[in-house]
Amino acid sequence: MNLLENLPDQIHVVEMLPRDGFQRLDDFVPTDEKVEIIDALSATGVDEIEISSFTHPKAVPTLRDADDVAKQITRYDDVTYRALVPNLVGMERAVEADVDKVNALVTVSETYTKKNQNRTREEVLAEMDDIVELAHAHDIEVEAGMGTSFYCPYEGQIDAEETLSVVDSVVESGVDEVTLATTMGLANPVEITERFSAAFDAHPDLDMGLHLHDTNGMSLANTLAAMAVGVDRFDASVCGLGGGVVLPEGMSGVGNTPTEDLVQMLTRMGVGHGVDFGRIESVAHDVSDRLGLGATSHVLMGGTVERVLETVASDQQEK
Repeated sequence: MNLLENLPDQIHVVEMLPRDGFQRLDDFVPTDEKVEIIDALSATGVDEIEISSFTHPKAVPTLRDADDVAKQITRYDDVTYRALVPNLVGMERAVEADVDKVNALVTVSETYTKKNQNRTREEVLAEMDDIVELAHAHDIEVEAGMGTSFYCPYEGQIDAEETLSVVDSVVESGVDEVTLATTMGLANPVEITERFSAAFDAHPDLDMGLHLHDTNGMSLANTLAAMAVGVDRFDASVCGLGGGVVLPEGMSGVGNTPTEDLVQMLTRMGVGHGVDFGRIESVAHDVSDRLGLGATSHVLMGGTVERVLETVASDQQEK
């Protein structure tokens, strides 16, 4: 059996550190540092970078400089720069910031939606038409980023029909892409396979992606499961940094899939992705040093073929 037989030829890597990663930090990363990191990420070959969130500064104070970040970064022609928008006001700010794409946030869980956006899910979905209309009027693509598509910290496991009903709604609103998010990082490969298969059955031509968190250590396995059913776009974050802003205090290990680990897996498998592994590894080391994170991914811990074999060879020489 050839594992690569049914996988996409090319994977699109979306870098989430500047939004999902920085929003999770207690301390504010200065704007100039954010810009330096985003510019470094732009040179790695990632397809997209979510540069920030146009959320009210009081809701996410660590991203209060979103407008300034958007103005100051150096934009590469082959990189799509997107931002999260929680509502129409955020969409209006995104237009002013001249982003290429927006991540229009909608959460499947009613409880999480209320805590995160202070609205009902119905209210959020009702506004999606206006967000899409405004975005398309300015040639901005719209991705519906669907939080808690599998599990919610307040409601537990999310019924598949609930997730699929939200997919139906945002597709009807005219979004360009849909991304299912494993917000709690508890999904497993079977759940990934079943939910994406059902979504593709309902919408065969839909551009779908997967936003990964790694609480249970299954995010790379979930990546393979999603690839096997046709998903070719994955959100990841350098150093694995990330997590929602309204998660319970005890959920400290809900970081994203480390981009460097994802890229290493795709590279070793021979799956196309366009990212320079050496550069993304360098950025990961730089971010880890800047933020004092330590070794937060397998790559940062030296878990590459080359690094391990070098260590083994060195040990043998010393003996």
